[in-house]
Amino acid sequence: MPQPLPPGRRRRSPVTRGGRATLTADSIAATMLELAGRRGFGSVTMHDLAAELGVTVRALYRHVQDREEVVDRAVELWLSHWPVPRLDPGDWRAGLRNYCRELRDTARRHPRALLVSLDERVGEARIPAQRLTAPELFLEFLVAIGLDLRDALFVHSDLLVRLYGFALFIDYRADAEDPEHRRHLVPQAWLDSHPGLDLPLLRRAQREALPDTDELFERLVDDVIHTVARLARESPDS
Repeated sequence: MPQPLPPGRRRRSPVTRGGRATLTADSIAATMLELAGRRGFGSVTMHDLAAELGVTVRALYRHVQDREEVVDRAVELWLSHWPVPRLDPGDWRAGLRNYCRELRDTARRHPRALLVSLDERVGEARIPAQRLTAPELFLEFLVAIGLDLRDALFVHSDLLVRLYGFALFIDYRADAEDPEHRRHLVPQAWLDSHPGLDLPLLRRAQREALPDTDELFERLVDDVIHTVARLARESPDS
């Protein structure tokens, strides 16, 4: 017979039950993030979450108040993995390149989560501190290598636009194993549907595979580094 627990102690739920992880608010949020990373937050319902977790919708509401709470927790989890820059102004090119790669890896894991601000209204109470410390440290680094704050803000915004675009339009398609979009500028079927159009460069490009995604990304980072170098040289304090 199980021994009674001492006063004030609560019996903890098992980590698994029947071979399946015990349902918690955190596991619900993690599932939301996985689904939203592939499909977008706006397309994930509580019924979708319940089906993915193999439970009823009613079971979800024993652990979370509503869908809004699930989204807030999922965004908090996602942002908690966002890389914090540790950049050395003395070797800034190598450091910036590595930081860009870290940002790419993070965005690539949940690419459509990048659109959360368009799909959802996220509660500010669950925004982790590193969501603020990361851009602060990045701006601090750019100012330290000679950019004024206005140019540093431009570089920060420019990098995010490039990164988000790459994650959504290049990596997302490549990782979904869409070979037609990955290897060519336009699908062959589009060209075949307009045989009379004078498109010599597109047709020539169709015979030549585009650079792979890693090579494309490194060229993107080259452009970011060149921009930073130019702005640092042009700064009156450099």
